[in-house]
Amino acid sequence: MTSKESDSAQTSAGADVQTRHVGSGGVTLTRLRHSDFETLQPALPDYTFSILLAGRSRPWRDIGDGLVVPKGAEGYRHQGAGILTPADTSALWRVEGNHDCLIFSFPKDMVARMLEEFTPTGATSLDRLTGHVVQDPIFAAVSTALWKEDIGAGADGIGRAYGDHGVALVLAQLAQEAERNPSLDTARQAKERLSPASLRRTIDYMRSRVTNDPSLEEIAAAAGLSQFHFLRAFKASTGRTPFQWLQDFRIELACGLLAATDMPLAQLALDVGFKNQSHFTNVFRGATGTTPAQWRARARA
Repeated sequence: MTSKESDSAQTSAGADVQTRHVGSGGVTLTRLRHSDFETLQPALPDYTFSILLAGRSRPWRDIGDGLVVPKGAEGYRHQGAGILTPADTSALWRVEGNHDCLIFSFPKDMVARMLEEFTPTGATSLDRLTGHVVQDPIFAAVSTALWKEDIGAGADGIGRAYGDHGVALVLAQLAQEAERNPSLDTARQAKERLSPASLRRTIDYMRSRVTNDPSLEEIAAAAGLSQFHFLRAFKASTGRTPFQWLQDFRIELACGLLAATDMPLAQLALDVGFKNQSHFTNVFRGATGTTPAQWRARARA
């Protein structure tokens, strides 16, 4: 196998799952064998690329635009067919049939560095691949070779170099596939955003409940959307997640109260939606570079 392999296996609800580290860049490769399953993949700071090795399966995925079969996977997928899921994106998967695949998890900072060398648009070019199947024999060949490589063969440095070479080959091929699809679907981009009325309604709802710490489910319901669709649409519309928007709004409220009132910091923290004064101070310092007390003193100087 590749460098410094840690090999784990588990069986859960009939699934056979094994995960190994690949190369030196924090990439992992997971082998998944399953039949007829549904799972929620949480938002992680990784691009994931699932490559079918064997079996007859039909994948359904929801990354914010509804539960759909990615374009090109309407029928049973063929060996080497791959589906890319963006970083920081929750995904609901439902797979029909027998499924044997290898899944790369690429840290987004590593992807950004490497794709800067492959394409002028960098990692953003991969967005062109997330809605459809990518088909190339090289994906199955490289991922299978990395998976089967004997962990005991050669020195650690050789193993890492072998893994890094395989990872670079897969990412270079993905970048090439992305360059073959230079035109983004503008209609799909517009569809991913909230309408002005829906965005207004959502923001009004969050403002009115800023002290109640509304859940994603509650905010999405106010917008009349599923959680997955709402999360993607809100970020596309504002550049921020709902949580980030709420934190920024709380800091904005806090700055106004700090400048205009003598309210004790413990009470102010609760009034703008923080759990306690310590939590408030940590978030405020991260956003402004100073503590609430120091900010108040400067505002009144």
